[in-house]
Amino acid sequence: MVTVSKHAKKRLKERCGLNKRSAKRMADKAFTDGIRHSDTRGRLNKWVTGLYFYNQTANNIRLYGDKAYIFAGSTLVTVIQIPPDLLKYMLGK
Repeated sequence: MVTVSKHAKKRLKERCGLNKRSAKRMADKAFTDGIRHSDTRGRLNKWVTGLYFYNQTANNIRLYGDKAYIFAGSTLVTVIQIPPDLLKYMLGK
C-alpha cells in the first residue's frame, strides 16, 4: 500500500531515529491514522496549505505526532517537524 522513498527513509532516520524497517511501519501508521489536510482548521490549516503549494506533487499530507508526513499519492516523500507553536492546535484532534 504505502511505499517509502529513499529520501524519506533518510529523513525518518535523521528526524525520528527510525531504521528502514520501522520507517515503513511508521509511514503506514501516519497514512492511515494521521490527521488529513481537510481535518485541520485555522493556523494549522494555513501552514499545511503552504506545504501543499510549496510542492503540488505532494498531494497527500498527513499530520501524526509532532511531524508532517508528505506523500505523493501513496509514496512517502519526506517528513518535517511541525512548528512548536502549531502543535497546540493538534491536541484537540
